[in-house]
Amino acid sequence: MTGDFRRVHLVGICGDGMAGLARLLWQGGAEVSGSDAQASGKLWEVAEWADVFLGHDPEHLPLGVDAVIFSSAVAPDNPELKAAETTALLPRLYALSQLLRDRTLVAVAGTHGKTTTTTWIAYLLRSCGIEPGHYVGGQIPGLPSATWGKGRFFVAEVDESDGRFVCLSPAVTVLTSVDGDHINNYSGFFGLTRAFATFLDRSQKIVACVDDPVVAELVRGRRHVTTFGLSVAADFRARGIWYQGERVIFDLWAFGRLCGPVEVPGPGLHNVRNALAALAAGYVLGLPLELLVENLASAPRPRRRLEVLEENGYLVVDDYAHHPTELAAGISALRRGWPGRRIIAVFQPHRYTRTALLSAQFGEVLSRADQVVVTEIYPAFEPPIPGVSGEIVADAIRRAGGKALFRHDLNEALETAAELIRPGDIVVAFGAGDIWRLSREMARSLSSGS
Repeated sequence: MTGDFRRVHLVGICGDGMAGLARLLWQGGAEVSGSDAQASGKLWEVAEWADVFLGHDPEHLPLGVDAVIFSSAVAPDNPELKAAETTALLPRLYALSQLLRDRTLVAVAGTHGKTTTTTWIAYLLRSCGIEPGHYVGGQIPGLPSATWGKGRFFVAEVDESDGRFVCLSPAVTVLTSVDGDHINNYSGFFGLTRAFATFLDRSQKIVACVDDPVVAELVRGRRHVTTFGLSVAADFRARGIWYQGERVIFDLWAFGRLCGPVEVPGPGLHNVRNALAALAAGYVLGLPLELLVENLASAPRPRRRLEVLEENGYLVVDDYAHHPTELAAGISALRRGWPGRRIIAVFQPHRYTRTALLSAQFGEVLSRADQVVVTEIYPAFEPPIPGVSGEIVADAIRRAGGKALFRHDLNEALETAAELIRPGDIVVAFGAGDIWRLSREMARSLSSGS
């Protein structure tokens, strides 16, 4: 199952994508070890079946290691990578492509919506009696983030952050969106779109969101394309959309035929598109559409995707959004699902480069909340950029007409948010760093009445 991978070391093992890959290697019979710069929520899970070291040191490399796999978040001068120069060094997605070379790959790609769409496709296949493998860059209630499954199908979330996704050759590619993120790795937006075009060239069949103008252009004239969206041109189309809290209901039209109502297990218009993507993918794989629609309502939603943590006079929500488009979708979903309630947003910017490039867009989108508390930037693996901090986002919000306060750390942000909220409010924590700690503490406090 794991081929030549008998003893493997993963540098950056506690990241979502790396932890999932480590689990696949372990399930396939490999001896797995790894290291990470700091503990994360994944540490204790990974430590159940891998030897995990905190910090990076050449001494962590096991004797006789076949491959050293590294995350894109790991710097080239990492001491373990340098010590492994005579061993097979593999980027994460290259290793994944080797593991999946004998599987029928359903790849979910795009700037937004990948994790939820991948989760729902894998769930729908299971609900139809198929046991696919899956690989998801997030936590799924009741399921591991990665598993081999049985049979030929494997559903994988494929990220474009470092450009290496073009090494994969999917049987079906689901393309959700193409937006301006990670473009520093592509020398601009044109390089990013060219990479997606190359990825589509390597795909046998394509399921694409034609509401996204870049995606629509990328699939124009290609064969074996099934489209989805709100557009009248979409093969799978949503109409008559109705929002109610964490659920959305819409009428599904497939190839011009009304197929009845669909219940989406997640709030917001963006989840309508994620649902359409999952239904279209299942249809392309030959599964009965009626059964797909019937089972979608019970599909799990990944954690940190507008996850409601508490509803006790206050609504406490935790969300992974870290790009202006995702923040806009989240705020819109809260407005539509819970109309008339004030939104107090706490935002932790993610990466200095993204903040520097998109601060004005962050300001415009976040000004749509009633009040925003901005924390300092979560750097991921990036070094600081002079003059770039969370404060420039707060300034941008105020310039856009919104209300914003800047607080250096999560504890200060928590205290400020607690002072701002009043019964009936929605308090939502946005960010891809460690802001989940704040949302969970807020939920605990409000639940206990403290």
